[in-house]
Amino acid sequence: MRAAYRYLVAVLFVAVLAQIGFAGYGAFHAIHAAAHHAVTKKTIESGFDIHGAVGFVIVIALILLLLVALIGRLGGRELRAAAILALLGVLQAVLGAVSTSVPALGFLHALNALAILGITGWMAHASWRPHSRAPAASG
Repeated sequence: MRAAYRYLVAVLFVAVLAQIGFAGYGAFHAIHAAAHHAVTKKTIESGFDIHGAVGFVIVIALILLLLVALIGRLGGRELRAAAILALLGVLQAVLGAVSTSVPALGFLHALNALAILGITGWMAHASWRPHSRAPAASG
């Protein structure tokens, strides 16, 4: 289970990086559309389609990571971090849905994304770092 956890958290880190890029694409797609077309809500939303789809997959994967940590009995630190990530992922989905009606919450959506990125990066680093090193040779 530790190997599954290690690979899943590494893939999640890369997926969250890509997700932030997809948000940027959506924003600049809207600007491009405004310069070249009549802009409708549908036009703007279409630039964020991949962001929404990947976001859904990430939230499911964050919940799966929590299950892997639980089933694999990986330890307190991994379990706490996976639980925090699962909660932040659900919060991210809620903020993403609500922010279209309350745009000021989009600020929290972006900050929460950075928290998810930081935690997944820390978890990926910790899971791939050698935990025990050979003692220095005495001589």
